[in-house]
Amino acid sequence: MFEERRVNPRERLALALRLADGARAVTRDISATGLYFELPGAHVLRGPVDFELQLPEVSMRFTSSGEIVRVELKDGRTGVAVRLIDPRLETLDPATG
Repeated sequence: MFEERRVNPRERLALALRLADGARAVTRDISATGLYFELPGAHVLRGPVDFELQLPEVSMRFTSSGEIVRVELKDGRTGVAVRLIDPRLETLDPATG
């Protein structure tokens, strides 16, 4: 039987995410310390990744770096699990979005 070892519960949540290189992805789940996102196609990702989530409904932007802890290639998609490094939540300026 599988024993759950996560300290922080995950919430299933699909949000559009943009990597620093401009690639688009969608989150699958998020916790207080990490998240999992999927990109279409096969990708090779190394080192920390920088990304941004825009939350226009609440006029907020979430940015962070993430330490890659797992990469999965499946069904023409690349899934990436990251541990958050220096997460920041900022208010969006209505004039600039």
